[in-house]
Amino acid sequence: MVRLRALGFGLVVMLPAVAHAGNGAHPRTPVDWSNAPCMTIVDRSQDPIHALSYAIPLEDVDVTPDEVVDSRTHQFFGFCRDRHLEDILPGWITEAEVIAAGAKGLGDPGVVDLELEVLENAPDWADCWVRITDDDERRPITFAAAAQPVLWDTSMLAPGTWSVEGYTYEPWFNLWSPHPGVFKIVDDPDPAASPPAAALTFFEQTVSINEQASITGCVDAMAGSTMSFSWSNGNINGEPNWEVFSADIPAERGSFDLPFAPPLAAASNSVMIRLEIVDPIGREWTAYSRHYIAVVDDVGETGCDDGGGFVGNPCDDGGSDTGTGTEGGSESGDPGADSASSTGPGASDAGDGGGGCSCSSRGAPGFGLAFWSVLGLVLVGRARRHCSPSRSSSRATKREGTPSGETMSPPM
Repeated sequence: MVRLRALGFGLVVMLPAVAHAGNGAHPRTPVDWSNAPCMTIVDRSQDPIHALSYAIPLEDVDVTPDEVVDSRTHQFFGFCRDRHLEDILPGWITEAEVIAAGAKGLGDPGVVDLELEVLENAPDWADCWVRITDDDERRPITFAAAAQPVLWDTSMLAPGTWSVEGYTYEPWFNLWSPHPGVFKIVDDPDPAASPPAAALTFFEQTVSINEQASITGCVDAMAGSTMSFSWSNGNINGEPNWEVFSADIPAERGSFDLPFAPPLAAASNSVMIRLEIVDPIGREWTAYSRHYIAVVDDVGETGCDDGGGFVGNPCDDGGSDTGTGTEGGSESGDPGADSASSTGPGASDAGDGGGGCSCSSRGAPGFGLAFWSVLGLVLVGRARRHCSPSRSSSRATKREGTPSGETMSPPM
């Protein structure tokens, strides 16, 4: 297999020049979720309007004449469930946008699967997503726009746990930026009055078989709830093979920091983590890691092995994690800074392991996922469009109430 080395990129995501338009190789500018709280409680008994804060790494307004009129804008969406690293959201919101981009010569609408690659049509996400901002309310990528909070009206939503994602609209290639935390919409602040909520907050780590990774996160659930943790190697065009490594852990409201000793089967692989939480009356939520854990099977005196293929070079410390789950210079802000209705543990409250939803010296949380999502879409995921696989092979099978969708190849 072709080995993917550490890829140096900053606060923007580079795309290969595969489109004919002037923006084909232009970096797509993600939504920056730095300093976002891990747990946000939206108490509708106080106010159903939640002020969602975000930032941008730089301004991006130089739309070329051959782009669509509202290109280089940001939009925001809520989802009724979380998704794992290799479960890629549809790249388009509406069919009309595919057609409009095709009319500009940005790409060929004929290679787009209008069922699976358009969010409005995607069966795997039917009735499980909402627009926080409408399509005609997309925001320019400017500091002035980002300084204004996004007002999310939750009054019509089902109470419970929601994930949030930012969307960069710049056809032919569009970009998702997952919020690193989770939102719990309630009508009563008592945890027993609502389903459980949880999020995983650790950053990318590199550990050996003889070391432990730090699994950090936060939870809000009624007394008596329990958590179970699973791991899976990255898969190629398949559903993850989740294996439980810690089960029935009491879920105390707040932050947690738990060890993960990778098994031999994880050696020389990039590992994903899943958290399942269930309360005493059977309500549940599933959360997934936003970053991989790179597992090295053989380390020498230097403590690294350059022979694997991970989401980064294990031998390049570069100020990166040391396997404890923390990133150098964590700068988490006030957990309640997102809005007056934001409560619960902040990203940096996850015990000694840190690694929360905070700003780091390597860029905003979720950028690694954003890069692999786009790279997989362009270099691997496009197999859905060009290879014309059967529906059973292009859609992962739903199981255990977790989302399914397009998968992409992990770095090997």
